[in-house]
Amino acid sequence: MNELNQKIINETNALAAEYRQKFIGDPEGELRAWLEIAARREALVYQVYGEAQRKVRLPDPQSGAERAAWDTLTEIWQQEAIHTELTRARLSSGLVSLGGGPLAPAVLQTIGALEGRMLCSLTPAQPTLGRALARFCVMAGSVLAPGAVPEFTRELGTMNAREFFELAATLELTARQAYRRMHDLLSSLQAKREEPSVQLQGLQRELHLAYLDEDFHERAFLRMTRWMDAAGRFKRGLSERECVQQICDLLPQAPEPIRGTEPRGNSTYVVTDGGIGALARRHGIELVVVPEE
Repeated sequence: MNELNQKIINETNALAAEYRQKFIGDPEGELRAWLEIAARREALVYQVYGEAQRKVRLPDPQSGAERAAWDTLTEIWQQEAIHTELTRARLSSGLVSLGGGPLAPAVLQTIGALEGRMLCSLTPAQPTLGRALARFCVMAGSVLAPGAVPEFTRELGTMNAREFFELAATLELTARQAYRRMHDLLSSLQAKREEPSVQLQGLQRELHLAYLDEDFHERAFLRMTRWMDAAGRFKRGLSERECVQQICDLLPQAPEPIRGTEPRGNSTYVVTDGGIGALARRHGIELVVVPEE
């Protein structure tokens, strides 16, 4: 892991420590704060993984590995859209007991989308005027609002495909940490209740699946970096299906067979398909999603 990605993780860890202190005795407040962070982050990665950025990082996929990387990134982007809607819905009306925050969910996601566009401008494949303007905005923001602009943004620069995927893996790692913390907070809240809350139980299941998705996405991005050399050039000789199979093998496995059924051929039993179910089917790989009990 390079120094930049480690700084991103360190900033997330520092925020977690700050929240633990700020919200001592107030798990509801901390949960909402993390949901607000998640809303912004999901909107950010939705921008960063979008088609425009895929065309920048993978402008002309020709090798099997390149095509597999394009399709995997596309499927992950679509899954992040589901996470974006999850956080918006829960902040809007799904957690009445937590109260409303100072900013509406739509505003939080607009901020996240702008942050995503800024991140894309700061990390082009080649130097651009847009990057120069983005760096000026970062430096100006650092002067006008000290502490509001993350320190690591000053170090963002041009990135080849490998470096971009390493950054994406780091973003997924920090998302996984956030979802895990929210899951733990919900466990604490439910333990204090005399009667179980269907609403909180439902949210806990959703957050656990989101955690598994983000964990898979992180490992998928890291696996794709193995298909490239240090300069971000894809290696030749890897077939598209072979690469897709490697990605499918990273999914969280579920026990098999499903109760009352027999395994079907080469089916893979998973807890979540991580958003790549359609991609797997196109390559003749059957993923059977088995919900956890």
